[in-house]
Amino acid sequence: MRIEKSLFYQRLLFIAFWIRGVWCFFSSDLVPLAMTLQTVVFLFFDAVLVALGIVMMSRKRDMLYAAAFVVLGYISTCFVNNLSLVFYLNGLRDFIPYLFIIPIIRYFFSNPERKERFVQDFDKQLFWFLVVQVPATIFQFCYYGAGDWVGGTLGFGYSGVLSTMIFAISFYLMKKRIDPDRYLSSLWENKVLILLLIPTQLNETKISFIFILMYFLLLMPMNRKLFMRMVIAIPVMCVMMYGLALAYVVSTGNNASDIFSLEFYYEMYLYDGSGDSEAYAQALMDEDSDIQEDVPRFSKLMLLDDVHHDHPGHGFWGFGVGHYKGGTVTEYSQFYKEYEWLLVGSVPYIFHLWIQLGFIGVVLMIVFFWNLFASPQKGLKRDYGLQFFFILTFIMIMVYNDSIRSAIMMLPITYIIMASWKERTGNEEDECDEEESDGEVRAVSVS
Repeated sequence: MRIEKSLFYQRLLFIAFWIRGVWCFFSSDLVPLAMTLQTVVFLFFDAVLVALGIVMMSRKRDMLYAAAFVVLGYISTCFVNNLSLVFYLNGLRDFIPYLFIIPIIRYFFSNPERKERFVQDFDKQLFWFLVVQVPATIFQFCYYGAGDWVGGTLGFGYSGVLSTMIFAISFYLMKKRIDPDRYLSSLWENKVLILLLIPTQLNETKISFIFILMYFLLLMPMNRKLFMRMVIAIPVMCVMMYGLALAYVVSTGNNASDIFSLEFYYEMYLYDGSGDSEAYAQALMDEDSDIQEDVPRFSKLMLLDDVHHDHPGHGFWGFGVGHYKGGTVTEYSQFYKEYEWLLVGSVPYIFHLWIQLGFIGVVLMIVFFWNLFASPQKGLKRDYGLQFFFILTFIMIMVYNDSIRSAIMMLPITYIIMASWKERTGNEEDECDEEESDGEVRAVSVS
């Protein structure tokens, strides 16, 4: 039987999503022999996104952006930094979310019937993705303890990506179900989505505490009743936060007095807690230093100036794409070998981007986010609560981790943001028409 083209594309996308989404848990925790195919699975997922993105890219703005990105990345990598074409092409995989995911989602949204089917089916896939994370993370927590190993079906090292995905998906599904006029009772009726947040408390991801606050605050409707809802909700959230903090202390084995101290976060995210950040930075840059540790993420930002001082002239173009993709398909770059101590571990995304593409990368990132949050067509209204949630999420990621480079995370997030635009009701359209008419009258009177 002949399958409709768009349905074939949809099924291919979902199959790739699930294979990539569960393979690491399957191979590392259930069938270790399958670990040899992990690189193949990653390449397959990337190849599906690239192929679908190229086939579905129809808007000139998307084509122009993709062409500009590819050309500028090539200049940075192959001309400015004299790296190979293979190294560059492999490094482009880090930027698949920039190039191809928006055109893919735009294709499914370009036809009303196609969009309705895609939204209905993808929402189901995302819900079941949340469900399977619960047994996977509980197993990992019991076997390995709290930490990077608790990455759910995404596997080792994906704890931050998993937590971000869980909060994003749960928030989106809850937003569609919650009744603004019955906030607390509506939360209770949809408690399964709250229970599916449990994995975020098992993997030692500190950003989850901020996500919890964002989750419940931004579910509140922005209207005149907001103050009263805040009066009711804030004490409830404080109790929940305290309970989650205690659960975190118990699950990770940390000392409660450490978790609630400022020194703990100095040492975790900035420097060694001595209070002298400059001395700590100099010690890290010293080749004879005996400091052997994952450099705190904020210290990495602080050390960027020293890297550019040792390698002048790279602030505009960066050091080329591909330094974070070497070692399997291609050899590590000389730059990576020199600064491996700085590039490994927890990396803020702005650091990751600046190292590879410098100022050009920041400009390309801004254009990407502009396209992501721009209205796909005229006459639509923005879901402010949903989009504000993701604006705050991306701001945090800039200085917390580099999960934006993960296509498995950006696929559902891009879909959610683009699905947050809604058709205006008749009353809202009339109000807009009246405002436009008033504006025209005022313009005429002024002239």
